[in-house]
Amino acid sequence: MKIKVVDLKQEFHLFGNKGSVWSDSAHISKSGESATLCGTPMLSTNWARIEKVEHVGCEDCITKYNNQ
Repeated sequence: MKIKVVDLKQEFHLFGNKGSVWSDSAHISKSGESATLCGTPMLSTNWARIEKVEHVGCEDCITKYNNQ
């Protein structure tokens, strides 16, 4: 089940490079971290923000977020 960006806790935000935006698999990252919850490095432009993606699509990030 996908998580809406507006439902993320304050210290979390959405990250996605072009590939993850196009494949509907944007990730969750925690403020101050250099990688997403699933370990994807955040080395590119955040296209999820630019394209105004409204939900998290990465199943690994969703699982780790829900287990916190």
